[in-house]
Amino acid sequence: MKSKPYRRISDLTAQFSTVIGASAVFHGKLMGEGNFVIYGSIKGESDVRGTIILHESGYWEGSIVATNVVISGTVHGDIVAKEKLELTDTAKIKGNVVGGIVAVSDNAAFDGEIHITKKQHITFFNERRNGLDPALVKK
Repeated sequence: MKSKPYRRISDLTAQFSTVIGASAVFHGKLMGEGNFVIYGSIKGESDVRGTIILHESGYWEGSIVATNVVISGTVHGDIVAKEKLELTDTAKIKGNVVGGIVAVSDNAAFDGEIHITKKQHITFFNERRNGLDPALVKK
């Protein structure tokens, strides 16, 4: 049985195994398997088998590599999403992005190049939701 297709990556992610809080600052390489939501600041890189969601309060300086990536905050660096990449209306990106499937909100700020690895076009959308569903964040 096939699951219902969803446009939003966060709809597919039941829980987050790791949460980096708004006042947290992390320097180094974020690695692992699972789902991560970032409210604070990261200076470094990632290699994650799972989903990274950078909340609108989040800031990332360095490269992001993950299976799926949702950006609502600020990134100064390159992003590689092996499957899906979503830039929401509050995203501010300065760097290049690569994704199998790429969705960009009409209001996202982007300075760089977009490369799509699957034979699909960029999906542009008008954001109608407000932020991440708090029920998805594991407490």
